Amino acid sequence: MRLSVCLGVLSAFLLPTLASAADPSKLSGIGDSISQGWGANNLPGEHPEYGFGQGSDATVNSLFLRYKAKNSAMTKEFVSVSGAEMVGGKNSAPAQASRICAMSVKPNRVVLELGGNDVCSRDKGSAADATSTLYSVTTYRNALKTALDTLGGCLPAGSQVQVLSMPRVDYLYNAGNAKNVLTCNLVWSVAGVCRIVTGESNASRRANIGARVDQYNDGLRTEVESAATRYSGKVSFITDWQGNTVSNSSVGTYRFGKDDIDGFDCFHPAKDTGQRKLACAAWEAAEYGSLSNVPSCLK
Repeated sequence: MRLSVCLGVLSAFLLPTLASAADPSKLSGIGDSISQGWGANNLPGEHPEYGFGQGSDATVNSLFLRYKAKNSAMTKEFVSVSGAEMVGGKNSAPAQASRICAMSVKPNRVVLELGGNDVCSRDKGSAADATSTLYSVTTYRNALKTALDTLGGCLPAGSQVQVLSMPRVDYLYNAGNAKNVLTCNLVWSVAGVCRIVTGESNASRRANIGARVDQYNDGLRTEVESAATRYSGKVSFITDWQGNTVSNSSVGTYRFGKDDIDGFDCFHPAKDTGQRKLACAAWEAAEYGSLSNVPSCLK
């Protein structure tokens, strides 16, 4: 699995913007296959032109295209890699952050979307605990903290780093079953797509895995808040995560529908639905410092 993915009336807020953000001039992204647009056009492989952050396709209307509409000189340089994790491997969040810091022209806008592979690349849990093979919340938080500190130490003053919450893989499983229960389950079995949930027949155990994702997102917000304080006056750190009490208030609580995911592996956002919604939600959160319009983005 290379997964590395708003509704209702919600009066919500982002973390305070503690640095006065400079005018956007360059966008970069840390991420996995979602950022790389994997399968977004129902064909296998990476299709970054359909990615919510860096995409060039008008139907997606990516973060980059939205920034470029305001500043025609806007540039982009993403370091996202399919299969990347927040925690492990050579393409972890800290590793990708270091690549951004090594750029000759550093961005002043960064979007980070990671976490799916930290779940989907793990083996199935024990009989007693479906989450037994997953990283601890502390391990997850420590990796994010390292990445945020790396960015906070190298980005130019007035930069903004947006950390998107992680989609719940059990919701993606539900969307695939709604799309085509026979075809999607066959693909998942043959291709080994996120077997920690797609190979799990017990709904309660899948929900336990989803609950761990919520815990990761709670930890994510805490680390973003801490970074916002540490780098106040230089770099602003924001996140869309508001907790799990209101469905579809963030990427991490969005209940993907059958039309939001691709028709190839039934687990990645489709370009004109899922990717477009992610782009809209990320834009509202980053540009306006408020989640008031995110519910309408995720309709």
